[in-house]
Amino acid sequence: MQRCPRCLRGPVFARILSMNDTCPVCGWRFEREPGYFTGAMYASYMIGFAIVLPVWFVMLIAGASFAWIMGVVLALLALGFPVMFRYSRLLWMHFDAFFNGTEDEPGPPGS
Repeated sequence: MQRCPRCLRGPVFARILSMNDTCPVCGWRFEREPGYFTGAMYASYMIGFAIVLPVWFVMLIAGASFAWIMGVVLALLALGFPVMFRYSRLLWMHFDAFFNGTEDEPGPPGS
């Protein structure tokens, strides 16, 4: 659903690759500190690996050439980039919220 880790209602993304700074519902700041989403690259690697590995093995077993395998894998990664970008950040935020909590700052004014 790609929702805020704090309230689970507000959308995290404004556009395909553009995040909201804060949750429009509860006011929780998504980027906790500079470099916060550096950890999301690990989630992105895992997602990319989960996409590429099965395709690689199936094509390898089918006898495809290395050039074809690389072409298909690179095309999958290029087409899947927006999905991997969004879900890696979401996984990272929810992982962080689960282990560190979300009550470190107040909600929006008037709440």
